[in-house]
Amino acid sequence: MKLSPMMQQYMDIHEEYPDSILFFRLGDFYEMFFDDAILVSRLLELTLTGKACGLEEKAPMCGIPFHAADTYIVKLVEMGYKVAVCEQLEDPAHTKGMVKRGVIRVVTPGTVTSEAVLNERENNYLAAAYLDQNGMSVTYCDISTGELCTTEKRYGSALYEDMLNELVRISPKEILISQSLADAHDEKKMGNLTGGYIRVLPDSYFSENAARDAVRAQFGSVSLTALGLDGRDCCLLSLGTLLAFLLETQMQDLKQITECRFYEIGSAMALDRSTIRNLEITETLYEKKKQGSLLGVLDRTRTAMGARLMKQMLREPLNDAAAINRRLDAVEALVNDPLTRNDLTEALKQVYDFERLAGRIASGNANGKDMIALRNSVRVLPEVKACLSGLPGELLSTLARDMEDLHEVQEMITRAIVEEPPMTVKEGGIIRPGYSKELDELELSIRDAKTWIAGLEAQEKERTGISHLKVGFNKVFGYYIEVSRSNLDMVPDNYIRKQTLVGGERFVTPELKETEGLVLNSEAKINQLEYDLFTELRGKIQEFIGPIQRTSRAIAMTDVLNAFAAVSDRLNYNRPVVNDGMEIVIDKGRHPVIEQMTEDGMFVSNDTRMNDKDSSMLIITGPNMSGKSTYMRQTALIVLMAQVGCFVPAERAEIGVVDRIFTRIGASDNLAQGQSTFFVEMSELAYILRNAKERSLIILDEIGRGTSTYDGLSIAWAAVEYLCCRERHIRTLFATHYHELTVLEEKLEGVRNLSVDVSEENGDIIFLHRIVAGSASRSYGIHVAKLAGVPLVLLENARSKLARLEEESRTEEVRDAMTDEAAGEKKPREQQMSLFTETINPAVERLKNLDLMNLTPSQAIRELEDLQELIREQ
Repeated sequence: MKLSPMMQQYMDIHEEYPDSILFFRLGDFYEMFFDDAILVSRLLELTLTGKACGLEEKAPMCGIPFHAADTYIVKLVEMGYKVAVCEQLEDPAHTKGMVKRGVIRVVTPGTVTSEAVLNERENNYLAAAYLDQNGMSVTYCDISTGELCTTEKRYGSALYEDMLNELVRISPKEILISQSLADAHDEKKMGNLTGGYIRVLPDSYFSENAARDAVRAQFGSVSLTALGLDGRDCCLLSLGTLLAFLLETQMQDLKQITECRFYEIGSAMALDRSTIRNLEITETLYEKKKQGSLLGVLDRTRTAMGARLMKQMLREPLNDAAAINRRLDAVEALVNDPLTRNDLTEALKQVYDFERLAGRIASGNANGKDMIALRNSVRVLPEVKACLSGLPGELLSTLARDMEDLHEVQEMITRAIVEEPPMTVKEGGIIRPGYSKELDELELSIRDAKTWIAGLEAQEKERTGISHLKVGFNKVFGYYIEVSRSNLDMVPDNYIRKQTLVGGERFVTPELKETEGLVLNSEAKINQLEYDLFTELRGKIQEFIGPIQRTSRAIAMTDVLNAFAAVSDRLNYNRPVVNDGMEIVIDKGRHPVIEQMTEDGMFVSNDTRMNDKDSSMLIITGPNMSGKSTYMRQTALIVLMAQVGCFVPAERAEIGVVDRIFTRIGASDNLAQGQSTFFVEMSELAYILRNAKERSLIILDEIGRGTSTYDGLSIAWAAVEYLCCRERHIRTLFATHYHELTVLEEKLEGVRNLSVDVSEENGDIIFLHRIVAGSASRSYGIHVAKLAGVPLVLLENARSKLARLEEESRTEEVRDAMTDEAAGEKKPREQQMSLFTETINPAVERLKNLDLMNLTPSQAIRELEDLQELIREQ
């Protein structure tokens, strides 16, 4: 036995795409067969059925409605599968025999273009990464907008980490790598670190010849020099691989990709994956939500492309003081003119997603509603430009000039497309009357026939006396006259039976059949002509893709600056002074996110003073939960906001440009890769110390806490010295519980002690969240344990042990050792004291230590209650 012709067609097409799930179009469904059907039915919980296929057993089969395909496709690609979409390339109604079918596109996580499933406020990036001993490169693209960017770094000791950090910053949905790179660095680990799906391609994709062919296929005769790639061999390989993959999967010209932007790593502030995560710049650390992040506070954009740009800008702040101040000038102009800002906001609300509209037009996927959205957006441009023209500032003037005059596009769409077009362009009814003489004549030719059909039901009811008679239409049987079963005896002789129903019969008449043929043939011609006219219009507008994209970028930046101004005005932010100096001065700074979560404006503001000389290392001590981490993070976020071009939550801020922000905050295991908390901590510290430069800002929280006391103290001590040696004074905020480190203020140039102020009343503590000069007098760990609800008997036992430890402590010896080592002397270390002393009754010890002469009556009652609770817990 052999397969049926249709199933043989399916198998032949599937052989061309063996690594993809084939969505095979049959009528109004996409069907999957054999192994694909078994897999997809399990993954998507679809019903598995069978279909006769010419073999003894039926072929396993499952299917989905074609109009819901995008939802199912996205679910599969998010699991890492490729989906090949196979369409009917001929109209079955006008085809004899087997309908021709073919794959029109292959969908992967980085090539999703459906408007229904894309998040309009996020880019959907596909990236290609290349790495060898001489350098690394990363290229990324969003085919829904046409954005294409590439970069490379030649030589260096941390090329793999640099590549990963760049991928984390971009946050692509899919990353293309070579088999060689996958062999050297496990792709699963790469996926975990970057958050993108890793697709491994044969090394042949990354060959120079293949790369040049792909670049030439996309950009034609444009030279590598014109593209900015002359001499950038690493860039060429990743760019060529990405373009080859896109051309293979999209199977059409990528007209929305009109240029490739090369950027230097270091042209913006570099943020590694730890910093992006720890500072919660675009999403929260654990819930992975926008709300609770810096982006959640600042994003008051009104357009989709503005929202995408803001997210990108927060991940790559500027490090050029002049460029930063141009942005700040623009924000200041908008802050100072609330009336214009309000007009601009209202205008931006009417702007649709220019970038993705341009992408759909360029790829031939735009429908009538997209055209109307583009026209309505273009109509608003003069209003936006008028708002900008009345404001001072070089950047705002540049943005106004960059908004192209697209009046011709507006006129073409207005003349051609009806106000409420149908969803699909092949249904008809999309072209305005008067746009095409030929189309108007075809419409006129069947107007009388349609009028006759429209009046046929009333006419036949009157002629036959059948009250339950109706005239209808469906795609299978065409026009018909339906009569209920109870009235069949009244059917006239000229009715021809066409279909039997449960409740009646359907008939036609010779006149109805003739008129139907006229109408249907003419409607087919009309629909085809409308489709041809629409595609012709779409082709004309494709010539404006470049100007539309430039305008969309200008609108996006205008939207972001306007949002910065709105937030700055509402939340009482102030303009920072940004320069090329080395000082960071913040007066009454506030954490932009936590401030919004506190009630009644109770957030405590704090000052920061740093430079590269006498205060480069700020050692911060104080109890847990007192605000050390908040203080450090808010300093980093204020610097980041200033260099993005936004006003900052502070009364005054002077920021000497920072080239990188490094953070090492909190404990984290990586058990899946066999890495302990301490190993991760040391790995992150090593990366920071290797890559930090004189203009960097470093945030270190509790270095050395993951090992024994003396090991950890030694590492923390050495780290401080490393960052404060004569050759370098890198600006650092260093929170620690090692109080021994505070003596370094007297020993090392640049070290300054800060602490969190605490109020103590009746044995309880109140965190004041105020940063003051000097070191903390104690750690208050037992007090924090009490606040957390640790049993009282344990707390009292801990207090007793703490008293004994302090009595026998070697703190002075450690301090002496630090002092002596600084002087070049060495002392032998005594054996470490054992923590396992005899058990002490905490109730007895507490009773012994009571100062009865100074107890008030209320304090005495409280002490008795505590003693009673202690005895009960024993």
